[in-house]
Amino acid sequence: MNSAVISGGEFISRCLAAQGIRFVFSVDSERLSPILDSFEDYGASRVIKARNESAATVMADGYIRRGRRLAAVLTDDNGSALSQISGVTNAWADKIPLLSLSLCADGEPDYGKGFDRYGFDQGEVFQAVTQYRRKVTSLEDFPGALADAINYSLSDKMGPVHLDIPFGLLGQKVEASLGPSEEEARTVEERRVEPVRMAADEEAIERAAAIVRGAERPLIFAGGGVHASDAQEELRELAKRFGIPVATSMAGIGSFPADHELSLGPPSYAAGETFHVAIKEADVVIAVGASFSGLEGFGLPPLWSDAIKFIQIDIAPLQFGLNVKPDAPVLGDARTALRQLTDAVGSSGYEGKAEWGEWRSHLAKLKRDRASRLVKLAMRRWHKGHQGRFALELGGLVKRDDLLMVIDGGNTPLYAAMYAPAVGTRQVFFPYGMAALGGGIPYAIGVQLASPDKHVMLATGDGSFMYNVQELETIKRLDLPILIAVNNDSAWNMIKAMQDMLYARNFVGTCLPDVDYAKIAAGFGLHSERVTDVAEIAQAYERAVASGGPALIDAITDSSNVPDSLLSFSLVEFEGTFGGLDPMKFARSLWMMRDAGIHRMMHMSTYIRKAFLRVNPLARLGGTR
Repeated sequence: MNSAVISGGEFISRCLAAQGIRFVFSVDSERLSPILDSFEDYGASRVIKARNESAATVMADGYIRRGRRLAAVLTDDNGSALSQISGVTNAWADKIPLLSLSLCADGEPDYGKGFDRYGFDQGEVFQAVTQYRRKVTSLEDFPGALADAINYSLSDKMGPVHLDIPFGLLGQKVEASLGPSEEEARTVEERRVEPVRMAADEEAIERAAAIVRGAERPLIFAGGGVHASDAQEELRELAKRFGIPVATSMAGIGSFPADHELSLGPPSYAAGETFHVAIKEADVVIAVGASFSGLEGFGLPPLWSDAIKFIQIDIAPLQFGLNVKPDAPVLGDARTALRQLTDAVGSSGYEGKAEWGEWRSHLAKLKRDRASRLVKLAMRRWHKGHQGRFALELGGLVKRDDLLMVIDGGNTPLYAAMYAPAVGTRQVFFPYGMAALGGGIPYAIGVQLASPDKHVMLATGDGSFMYNVQELETIKRLDLPILIAVNNDSAWNMIKAMQDMLYARNFVGTCLPDVDYAKIAAGFGLHSERVTDVAEIAQAYERAVASGGPALIDAITDSSNVPDSLLSFSLVEFEGTFGGLDPMKFARSLWMMRDAGIHRMMHMSTYIRKAFLRVNPLARLGGTR
């Protein structure tokens, strides 16, 4: 039964619990305690306190990504609220329905005073990266504002929302009957993130089906929208029924099995020449829930062919024409639209063209050759650890023990994608949309809390590891079974490699000291050890698991190694630097690169020949399997 009057803090926490929010990520703050202290009184509700607000935001994001259940981040006002921005932006880019809450100053800003750092409209800062923003005007206003925010976050194009709560409301009294009952707050089930279903227009489907049937070299390009719509089975049905090869974006990793005969293998650039040949020679591309970000070359020349006919399936109309101009835009959710398209293409008994067999065989041969070449490179005897071997060792553990994997860094995600085993749906996590550095530790915490029966492995670069190193205390305090593997090459190596290749080794801010990250982790109470031979990672992992708690492995690798897929990445991400290159300095850079050794040079030259020049005569052999 409702009490007659309750405090504003208790009222707000009761409303959150009654909306099915069972996890609130926050920090230790006396000003927030009126909400946080009462929130945990409601059944299974939990408050997870991070060491800073940025990390708390990313934890909430990780929880939602893995668990497909709503969560909230709650911070104080002013700078504390603005510390959410980086995490909210990542959620916006990847369309994650994150509920962002923060306290704000009472009253309205007085713009006649100029800028007041204690009274500005902080909600405006969130405008560009949220679906919905609102400042709560009264306690009576809060239940409706919260319901509206959640509805917007779970709309067709999901995304974060933000509510500002004036601090003065927490100490006010309110009639309990104006909100949910205490019983409702305790018993409501956790709110699940359910995909919106939207059937596509039949004429649009028929237009797309006609383009598919007329294709000579079709390709499916699967993005993160396949995961958002739970459309993995429908994607496989379309590909298998007609024998169409499948590439995935970085966000689409796991949406189609990488070891399937129709798969190009790793996502995006990480598939090397297989991906490059496919996107240059395909004449029709069926893009499913793909935003065509920089991690995929934007779907535009010079990497993609300008002769491709695009069929673009997306639930958000503003995605059409954002980068590629689709010949057949299909507005609908991925699962429903894929079912419709499969039925339409297969009408009248159509099963694909026999000529597509040669196209499949060509791509399959490229895939096999690349995989073999990568393994040979990583398994050579190097004087220091090769990052490819680092990724191979971790991948073997992920596959064997069914671990959840979080990736963080610059080159580390590229190596992980290149060498990763076939993974399942929502088994690998990375902020694909913004590709932001430093969120690995808090992401791992959120992912593990969403799956308490699973172990989580974080593969991170040494530079990115230090962004949120303070959250090792959170991992230890919560005793979470998280293993952190640090790719320690003492460099910001993605940028350092470009300085090496383009600027004659004029290294600026990219060389890091030889830090013993195992000692840092030990200081936080984690089991830890330093590994100088990456072949010993598996044994170190066994010792880490036997420790019974969180652990860290500091693996020493060689900054002389560069993932070949970085060349593809750099053509897009560093495009603006090429116009200002000094030709003499560039020539000197090329000459100095001979120090990398014959095996590295041969590997890179083979990549350029096969991926960019598309000179792959042997891959054409093998018939039409």
